[in-house]
Amino acid sequence: MPTNAKTSRRLKAGASRERIRIRDAQAARRARREQAQVKQKRLSTPERVSGYTDAVFAVVITVTVLELHPPASAKIGALLSLWPTAVSYLVSYVFVAIVWINHHFVMGYVKQTTLRVIWLNFTHLFFVSLLPFATAWIAATELARAPVVVYTSFFVVTDGAYNLFEREVLRNSSDFSAAELRVSRRRSLTALALFAAAALVALIQPAAGMGFAALALLLHLRPDAARKSRLTLRRHG
Repeated sequence: MPTNAKTSRRLKAGASRERIRIRDAQAARRARREQAQVKQKRLSTPERVSGYTDAVFAVVITVTVLELHPPASAKIGALLSLWPTAVSYLVSYVFVAIVWINHHFVMGYVKQTTLRVIWLNFTHLFFVSLLPFATAWIAATELARAPVVVYTSFFVVTDGAYNLFEREVLRNSSDFSAAELRVSRRRSLTALALFAAAALVALIQPAAGMGFAALALLLHLRPDAARKSRLTLRRHG
């Protein structure tokens, strides 16, 4: 009996040491994961993504305005010949402003940047960066058919890339209900369809295509994220 008791105590002591070893190993793994998460948050934050995006938009606006060349004549009437440049610059400026405003409010719901969010943002910025080229082309060709089709097509792909970015951010946010996400999604798809219609109409009538593009911009004047932010602030006093 004494031998059996000693054996039992040794087994219990061994089992206890094994449990402690397993618990310590699990605690060490948790600590490593937490350290990795802290490091990831420090290296990739929403503020860094917003800062880089703001810089890109600023450059796009600057490059676009540099395409505004004054007329060679000193007469006021010479400005009338620049109407294609004025129209293209105005639409492009409003488009960039609306895209930035929507992006600004959506970034407020990014709690932690993921690699997917970063790449979707870069894809969106890629198409935004092409806007000065398309703007200069339609201005130089006085809203000719092919340049306007390309210009409105850039709106389609830019808005499509933004929709993917917005969807990725909002679906991972606890601030939006499923019903609110559906409403936001319908509005975004409606605007995208209008941009696509603008590109198709431009094949027949470039000026009408520009009009459809301007109409689509109206749907993005008030971002869903901005409306949600206002309601949240009101709810919290």
